Amino acid sequence: MAQLIDIRKVTISPRSLTAEVHVDDDAPLFTSDDSAGTDLIADLIPELANHACYGDGGETFGDVMDDTELAHLLEHVTVELLARTNLAGAVSAGQTRAVEGDDRAFELRFACPDDVLVAGALSSASWIIEWAYNGGGDPAPDVDAITKGLVALVEGLAPKPEETAPEPEEADPNATIATAPLVVDEPEDEAATEPDPEPELEPELADGLLIAPEDVVEPDAEPEPEPEDNQQDVLVLPHFDI
Repeated sequence: MAQLIDIRKVTISPRSLTAEVHVDDDAPLFTSDDSAGTDLIADLIPELANHACYGDGGETFGDVMDDTELAHLLEHVTVELLARTNLAGAVSAGQTRAVEGDDRAFELRFACPDDVLVAGALSSASWIIEWAYNGGGDPAPDVDAITKGLVALVEGLAPKPEETAPEPEEADPNATIATAPLVVDEPEDEAATEPDPEPELEPELADGLLIAPEDVVEPDAEPEPEPEDNQQDVLVLPHFDI
């Protein structure tokens, strides 16, 4: 496929993009120079006929589409792609004027704040025109797919918002706040802390005999058995039901 349109220079301002293009010497300079290619564009994008256009003496682009500069057609295809994205603002607009001293050089200006979107639409429109004026053929350009691709391009380059921590919730002034009572350790009375004196032992009766406490003899404790030689220490582990 021969390259019919050369995008030579692009100037970006805050509200518009201006591109200087050059139509190849072997390409049709006017749409009337290749009516078959013009018909392919008209069938592919019928919405072009309803574009407002006042530069060539008509009110719509459909009035002049059959006999206008190829660069002018490039402008309107670009504007249609911009409009389909719904990202170019309320109104998509363009302007084409000839460059003095070169009858095949033109300046295209598009009003749009997003230069990436305009550059992508202009490049896609140039490819569509080259398809039509190089004989067409299958597959034909999928304008809807091109539009979706432009949208994805712009959205993919958009800065992502930084993740921020959630704001703390404001306290409800009417909410009931439950608190535990404050416990203060008070010094105890020294008298109250002294241990009670041991009660005096009373004589006890044993089998009818009066036995004084000092006469009671505690039996000797039984000696602990000696461990056998084969005895093993057993470690008991706690058991957890899972």
